[in-house]
Amino acid sequence: MTLVSFKKTFFKNLITFGGYNYATQFIRFASMIILSRLLLPKEYGFVALITVFTDFIRLFTDSGISFAVIRSEYKHSYYKAVHSISIFIGIALVLLMVGLSFPIAYFYGNKALIIPTMVYSLVFIFKTLRVVPYGIHAKKLDFNSIGKANLIASVVMILGMIIMAALGFSYWSLIVPVILMEAIDYYLLNRKLKIRPLFKLTYLKVTYKKTKSLIGNLSGFNAINYWSRNGDNLIIGKLYGEHSLGIYNRGYQFLNLALNLITGIFGAVLYPSLQKLKNEGGNVNKEYTSILGVISIISLSFAVPLILIPKWFTLVLMGKDWLEVAELFPYFGVLIMGQTLISTGGSIFILYKKEKVLLMLGIIQSIALVSGIVIGALISVKMVIICYTINYLLIVVPATLYLGFYKSFKYTFKEILLFWGPKMIAYLGLLYAIYFKMPVLTYSFLAYLIFHIFYFQRGELGQLILFTKNKLLKR
Repeated sequence: MTLVSFKKTFFKNLITFGGYNYATQFIRFASMIILSRLLLPKEYGFVALITVFTDFIRLFTDSGISFAVIRSEYKHSYYKAVHSISIFIGIALVLLMVGLSFPIAYFYGNKALIIPTMVYSLVFIFKTLRVVPYGIHAKKLDFNSIGKANLIASVVMILGMIIMAALGFSYWSLIVPVILMEAIDYYLLNRKLKIRPLFKLTYLKVTYKKTKSLIGNLSGFNAINYWSRNGDNLIIGKLYGEHSLGIYNRGYQFLNLALNLITGIFGAVLYPSLQKLKNEGGNVNKEYTSILGVISIISLSFAVPLILIPKWFTLVLMGKDWLEVAELFPYFGVLIMGQTLISTGGSIFILYKKEKVLLMLGIIQSIALVSGIVIGALISVKMVIICYTINYLLIVVPATLYLGFYKSFKYTFKEILLFWGPKMIAYLGLLYAIYFKMPVLTYSFLAYLIFHIFYFQRGELGQLILFTKNKLLKR
């Protein structure tokens, strides 16, 4: 695959998949404005108490199975056997979550959490059912089918949420439609593939042996990474209550929105595309750096409003009941720019078969972020995100650059310094200026960062605009 051919194929798939996902997220974003006026922070906080745990269990619905499908040279019988393993995992996760509903309610001192937690656990069945169909479509670079299924399922979910909230179903309007969305997504992905389980013990044993290393290391990393990223929700919910958690969680949703719209989209297209490039002898590192450049440009569109106009942004989108979120937004803005770049690295570790290093990095990240969360929580909710961001930039990013880019991906020190050096100076400078309320310094560091990104990534920006323009003209 030539350089031009790779970029053309990658951006074509990125625009196709991204188009569906941006449409989906735009609809979700619009619905958030409506739901913010139908539901109270306390109701969001109630569901957040549950999703701290269910989102953790959700990580194991894939556990690297989709990566195994993409990486494997085997075909239909292998897919059916892996699908069977995935179903067993789904059933086990539902039973586990049902059992955990009682300790969760006890932990928060709220028995009302038991039934909603049990109901929410049904989402794991449909999440595991969709893993193999998704992996097959991704392997074929058929992102049109993936994006279309997600868009349709999300629209149904959002309509369900708004209708239920308007009818007074309170927190149930944030639970039941999510289950429906996953069921529809699975049906649409598997409609043409018709993948069925294969419950033959011999096939299952062989398949498990071929995937257990990837599943084990990736599951370990995901588990550690989850608590390092979500321990703040757990601690804030315990120490400060549902209202404060609802406020913090609203700010955190913007970080997740950026990760879904940037890392989620790029990551989905990145791994199968680079796997194909690697198989054909292409320069993976050069293309990955180029893609990171594009991500750094896009992340600005999320971060800049949160840093410059947090109060106006909050009032327009959520209303005066949520003004406390405005104090947190600038820090989430800085975090978005760093985390959207680093979080794509997981696919590259898997590409180079360095899952054990990824697991080690997950442990380092967990220790760094959880310690930051605990220290911050002892002071205030605001200090949680501040300490989280400081530890992410000063510990997690350098550790990833050394263990990942330098040791595992074989980048040179000069390549790392040229790309990351100016960005890290800007991120840390912004954090300092925001904390000490120095607007002139904030504007200066932001202007410096924007100039650096657009100047050094001007080639990638031009290519992205050209591919987007050609794609739109063909329509």
